[in-house]
Amino acid sequence: MEKLIGRCWVRKFKNIYIVGTGKVAQKCQKIANDFFNQEAFFFNTLENPDAFFNNLKDCLIISANNFYIFKRQCIQNNTIINYHNALLPKHRGSNAHMWTIWENNKQTGITWHKVEESIDSGAILTQKKIEIDECFTALKLLRTQHNLAIVSFEEALQNLTNNIFQIQTPSEEYHKKSDLPNKGYLELSWDKEKISRFLRAMDCGALSEIPKPKLKILGEEKEILFYEVNKFDLILNLSNNITLKITKE
Repeated sequence: MEKLIGRCWVRKFKNIYIVGTGKVAQKCQKIANDFFNQEAFFFNTLENPDAFFNNLKDCLIISANNFYIFKRQCIQNNTIINYHNALLPKHRGSNAHMWTIWENNKQTGITWHKVEESIDSGAILTQKKIEIDECFTALKLLRTQHNLAIVSFEEALQNLTNNIFQIQTPSEEYHKKSDLPNKGYLELSWDKEKISRFLRAMDCGALSEIPKPKLKILGEEKEILFYEVNKFDLILNLSNNITLKITKE
């Protein structure tokens, strides 16, 4: 069923669900409410989400900051769109903001895309770019991406309604949630630029599930709690109240 909103015919979904947490999901709920003139419901965590989602039909599901993997039955019977914090097909999978900095990408962005069975491979509804410099940490980048995802969400809905999309180029690149740059360990043999990239990539904020970066020194393993990379020195505050100051060219 479709209905006329303003001058556009907008599809009427049986229900609209927001799946995810945080600012992006909350803002997208309001935008979806206004765009479709229909209430969008937050999905509340259940013991068996597969049973809930696989029983849905003719619904719109908006995935934003969501780690649940939708199954084939749900994908085939509903319209699902997802926010991904990279310019797909680059950095498919988890923690794209971290990998963007570690791999020294000069440009990244966000993607709203349709959901298919293969993760982060669906048709692109809209993409927005961000230029990266050495001032970005993973946390700063993620916040920038979240804001851009909110700003571009209505455009994604318009393109969904008008059936405007771009098919992705296939990519084998995929980051698992457990993957970390250099397995989470800093190497003091690296040059200053690479050390800075590693520390900024692992700097995901106190509330992140990403573990603290680590350093093996004098046969012991230490967590890097705080860091400073300035013009002359590398300063690391390690676990057990150890401060390490290294001068690198």
